[in-house]
Order: sequence, then structure tokens, then C-alpha cells
Amino acid sequence: MLNLHRLQLFHEFRLRGTISAVATSLGYSPSTVSQQLTLLEDEVGVALFHRGGRTLRLTTAGLRLAEHAQTMLDLQEEALRSLTSAEPEVGGLLRLSVFQTVALTLVPVALSQLRAQHPELRVEIVQAPPERALFDLQARRHDLVVAEQYPGMSRPRQAEFDIEPLGTDSLRLVVPQQLSGIDAEDLDAYPWVMEPAGTVAREWSLQQCRALGFEPDVRFTTDDLAAQLRLISAGLAVGILPELFLAGHRLDSVALRPLPQNPERSIFTTARRSSVQAPAVHACRQSLAEAFKQFSRKSWRHDSP
Repeated sequence: MLNLHRLQLFHEFRLRGTISAVATSLGYSPSTVSQQLTLLEDEVGVALFHRGGRTLRLTTAGLRLAEHAQTMLDLQEEALRSLTSAEPEVGGLLRLSVFQTVALTLVPVALSQLRAQHPELRVEIVQAPPERALFDLQARRHDLVVAEQYPGMSRPRQAEFDIEPLGTDSLRLVVPQQLSGIDAEDLDAYPWVMEPAGTVAREWSLQQCRALGFEPDVRFTTDDLAAQLRLISAGLAVGILPELFLAGHRLDSVALRPLPQNPERSIFTTARRSSVQAPAVHACRQSLAEAFKQFSRKSWRHDSP
């Protein structure tokens, strides 16, 4: 009989590609992971890995078992979900991953609603970039992820994911108050603040500047949007920030300027299809959707003349 714990490690290896990465992700030593994968290989009685020095690659049999491993883990999740769905009260543990804007705006509202409606439900929240969170969702580190997609920037579609839109969020050019009358194409002479290199937000912002005809002088790099706003408020930089984030901040010292075509990012929740019917996942999605509607109804746009 196959050991589900070892299949979980094997599934992690398929996703992460190295034993050290699996060990780091799960908090084990590399030797422990290696030992468990060797025991799994003994259990199935066929070679699962091509071994070349320190490098492991999956054999054809290994790739086939990896597909079965995901199916078996999905079945385990569905079996556990069927037990909890029979309970009258939504409870248990839900692991939710969000990015900063959602952590600052939607999460407090959604959690308050969940606590009032489902006091037996424990929600654990991690703030992580969507790129990493979606990867960890596939690896079963999270049960639900709130992610974003910038216009013109798409991610690979994964058949095992169920996506449910929350809404759209306008992206605004934010400048110090003394630049309130400036046009976007005239900002090539000013320092910019942006997210770290390699993030979708950074790449999208660079493309916006290039479409306006200049390469931005990115002098400040941080994924903390509050720090970005403080730099702009101090007159040290200009940047692009989402309206959902701006909703909770005073904007007396900055001005919001339009970008060409008034771009919007999409915000959505993602769950594994094997767990999408879980009562906790359903309840959390409902609360997040209601929180998003509350922010959408607010009159917090501060357009400059």
C-alpha cells in the first residue's frame, strides 16, 4: 500500500525539482526527504528517478506516478471535505494567502464577518506574492489564494484550479501634490518607486512607462505599498498604485493622475477543484466578495482636476 505522506513528498518534488527545495518548503532535513523518496521507490518496485551525481530527474514511471499522486491527494482532500460538509457548523482550519492590498483592506472586514457567522472556523493568513502563493496552493500549503492579474499580463492556466472573480481595481498614477497638473508622459525626469524586479507589478509598470516613450528612473524598490505612498507623499518619487489600496489612506499630499486607457487589474480567488466545495472555502469566498463590494460602494476617488 502506498504511503500518502511519501506521495505528498513526491508531489512536492515534482513541483519544486530538488530535494533541498522540498526540505526547505516542508521544514525537513534533505536526508529525511531523500530517505522517504527512496522508501517510496522501494514500495512501488520500479525506478522513479534518473540519478546523475547530485541531480535527480523523474523517469517515465516517476512522471506517471506523479500524476497518480496528485489524483490520490485530491481524493483524500475530497474525502475529508465530505466528512466536514455533513457537519451543521462551518469549522476546522482554512489557510488563506493574500497579497498586501487585500491584507490591508478586505481581510479585516471578511474575518470579522467570518468570526460572527462561523465562530468555529479558524482562519490562518499568510501574506505572499501571488506568484508564490499560487505555486504553494498547488503544493497544498494553502486552501485559498487571493491573487491579481494585470491587464495584458497573463499566467498559465492550470486545470486543477478553480478561479472566482472578486472584481476589478483601477491602477492610478500617483504623484506629489506639487506635480498635480503634470501629464504621465512628462514624468521621465522624476525618480520612480516600484515593486521588486521579477514581479508582475514591476514588469507591468515598466511597460506602461515605455509605452509613454521613456525608461523610468527606478530609484526606489519595495513591495510595501505603504512605503511607496510615503515616498511619493514626501515629494521623493512618483509611482503607480491601485485604488483599492489608496482607499484606506489620506491623500492630502499626493495627486492622482490618469493613465492611458484607465487600466484595471483583476482580483480573484483561487482554490483547488478538489476542495472548492468545502464549506470553509465557500464561506471565506463569500465573505471576501462581500468585503470587496463594501469597498466598491465607497466614494473614495480623489481625481485631480
